[in-house]
Amino acid sequence: MKRLQNRIAESRRTLPIAILYGIGIWLASGMVQHHWWFQFACFFTAVYAMIHLNNINMLIRVYSRMVSVAYIMLGCSAVWLFSSVHASIVQVCTILILLLLFASYQDTRAIGKMYYVFLLISLVSLAEPYFLLFTPIIYLLMGTTVYSMSIRSFLATVLGLITPYWFYMGWQLFTHIKEPSTMLSFLSHFKDMSWSPDYTALTLPQLIYFGLLVVLFVVGAIHFWLTSYMDKIRVRNIYASLNLLTLYSFVMMAIQPQAYEVWIQVLTITVSPIIAHFISLTRTRMSNIFFIVVTAVVLFLTGMNLWM
Repeated sequence: MKRLQNRIAESRRTLPIAILYGIGIWLASGMVQHHWWFQFACFFTAVYAMIHLNNINMLIRVYSRMVSVAYIMLGCSAVWLFSSVHASIVQVCTILILLLLFASYQDTRAIGKMYYVFLLISLVSLAEPYFLLFTPIIYLLMGTTVYSMSIRSFLATVLGLITPYWFYMGWQLFTHIKEPSTMLSFLSHFKDMSWSPDYTALTLPQLIYFGLLVVLFVVGAIHFWLTSYMDKIRVRNIYASLNLLTLYSFVMMAIQPQAYEVWIQVLTITVSPIIAHFISLTRTRMSNIFFIVVTAVVLFLTGMNLWM
């Protein structure tokens, strides 16, 4: 029996409506007045990348666009992130990293893809140093769920991490030839990183949104592990990767709440496919009620953040 959640999840109209909804929320947030054109472009580039991530990996075994729709709905409810250039860069690069990582599944010779994964991590860390902490979990996934780890791919990742810093140092030396010490100026970003949790930096809307993602993850992850035998092995490993990334981001959020913008973007990206899997593939009365309640909460949270 198809319920409301299934009709919405499997409809070809859902994604276009969600895109129009997203554009409307961005306009209502003051995008034109504040000139958030770059952030707007990054958001919908990320949406397109999520569509591609779903299509090439066949994350849901029925026709559904809920992965990208869930991302639009969740991303638009975090209105306070719209103005952040760093958060916009993080969201696009995180999805590109996942695309490259999953494209290297069981390919220990995917040296180029691994190089670009860590090149992106390193590039983002120049602007947002906390993103460098993304490195350990990617190494873990390469060895445990993606199976792309080898000596050659590991060396490629090291080279990818070094490359942006190498060019940055060269550029600084070229532009400040009389002050060679400036080529190490990027190290100041890492020195300024705070390692003491500062929970006072979090606002009530940020805590509510984080709590929403926790609930969605728990429900989606439990459902996936109970029904994962129906999915292909590759899809199971991709979702295992997303689950590990989510848990890692939860830990990082607890340790470094001052880096909220970084980890909440990662969480939004990883939780979207997990909850989309649940919405698309469950057909019970309780799951339908849960879907309606979550939709109402997301819409209320979006309205509240627009008003505030």
